Amino acid sequence: MADLNEDEIDELREVFDHYDGDGNGVIDRDEFAKLMKTLAPDFSDDEIETGLEVLDENRNGVIEWDEFLKWWSGR
Repeated sequence: MADLNEDEIDELREVFDHYDGDGNGVIDRDEFAKLMKTLAPDFSDDEIETGLEVLDENRNGVIEWDEFLKWWSGR
């Protein structure tokens, strides 16, 4: 994991869980939009859609924990 230690992974899990608003174990499009608007309030809907497409490696329409971890760890 790109040199992430256990504490960093735990922190990322907290972020993931925070934005997984319904607690179903994945970040859907609306939850991802909230995350992106927090990181960059000027993100457009098109940029959010593109980001979701890039992160959603298995093309199931949501961001799973392993996809999220890869993104944040720079892998």
